[in-house]
Amino acid sequence: MRLGRFLAAVVMAMVLSLPAGMASALPVTTSAGNPTIVVGVIATLSGPLAMAGQDSVDGFTTAMRQLGGRFANQEVRVVVVDDKGSPDTAVQVTRRLLEREKVDFVLTAVSRAAMAAIVRPLADARVFVLNLDAAPAALMGPECGPWLFELGTPPDAIDEAAGVYFSAEKLRRIVVVGPDSAVTRAAVAAVKRTWNGEVAAVLKPRHGATVFADEIARIRALAPDAVLTVLTGGMGGAFVRDYAAAGLKADIPLVGRWTGFERPLLAAMADQSLDVLNVAPWSPDLDTPLNKRLNTDFEIEYGRPVTTWVAQGYDAGLLLDSAMKVTGGRTGDRDAVRRALRRAEFASVRGPFRFDTNHAPSLNLYMRRVVRDAKGRLNQELRGVLVRDWHGRDVASCPMRWVEEPTPPPGATTAKPAATPAKPKPSAKPGTAPPRPAQ
Repeated sequence: MRLGRFLAAVVMAMVLSLPAGMASALPVTTSAGNPTIVVGVIATLSGPLAMAGQDSVDGFTTAMRQLGGRFANQEVRVVVVDDKGSPDTAVQVTRRLLEREKVDFVLTAVSRAAMAAIVRPLADARVFVLNLDAAPAALMGPECGPWLFELGTPPDAIDEAAGVYFSAEKLRRIVVVGPDSAVTRAAVAAVKRTWNGEVAAVLKPRHGATVFADEIARIRALAPDAVLTVLTGGMGGAFVRDYAAAGLKADIPLVGRWTGFERPLLAAMADQSLDVLNVAPWSPDLDTPLNKRLNTDFEIEYGRPVTTWVAQGYDAGLLLDSAMKVTGGRTGDRDAVRRALRRAEFASVRGPFRFDTNHAPSLNLYMRRVVRDAKGRLNQELRGVLVRDWHGRDVASCPMRWVEEPTPPPGATTAKPAATPAKPKPSAKPGTAPPRPAQ
């Protein structure tokens, strides 16, 4: 047994020391009697979405390093696979994890299409899935299930929080800029749920645009109180540069989603990104010991700044550790594991965190502003809490209903009576104003 534990510890150290893309190739086997907990990670590690996937993996790896490669004093083996941004590849690597690795848990950081393709086989295999990206909305609503837990931040949460900001600032008219897709339509609908003002125009630049002279001229002519951008990637950065170059930034505030303004993306926008506001579920300057430790350890290990994707992956490690402590490191009783996950008794680096009955997150949403920090680096500055304890509206259409059933410690013969969780608070309503962000 001692030799087995020693070998498992060596394997874990090897896995954590490898780049995420290499971990999947490590030839590791375990016998049926090996108590090792196996965690599979399916992430997009190549292609245009690789930054989010790699950051999610590295955030989880950071948590594992801090935990000594163990959950509840039980060795953990991590197997990372790359779906290469393809739903078909995601299905293939999922099958490999299930057949060869006998995983207890799977973390996913993939596209919505890939998630839709793999969630059913994972559920059929009775594997708990912790999703680190935005899941298809139906999976948090009518198609919710007992095996999927959402740790990512739903886009609706961000857009509803933006509406709360517009209400708090008493803004009457805005312009929305986004792709000609369901993404923009959903953003407009979410903003309107928490803000009673007028969307003066929805501008939809052509796909791949790098120059936005027409959109800038239209914004100037409409003179709205603010502009909401849901553009991301290269288009998002180019729009910010054109917007600043046109001199609009000082007169018409520009507000965006966190996904377009994470710190590695700011370099391409340079000083044109200064003072742009963005809504996020995390900020690098959240003043908690845990957040400070994450920033320090991650930057030392990887030589790059922490992002919200990193924070979400880090939270996944802490959540799993907390659940395994409740079950004494045992994964065989799946009902007990599920109860422990639902309790979410861990200190999230993002702030207060719990699950609603559809296994979607209830969390805080913050307003950030792009600034230069004391070291002269482009960074994010926390401006205030927009929404506390956000709840998604999909919880009402999820057929799952459960109560918090305290899991007895290993060896205990009795349990306390079940307690019904507090009824979820509704999402912020139009006209309700949180404390105004600092000016």
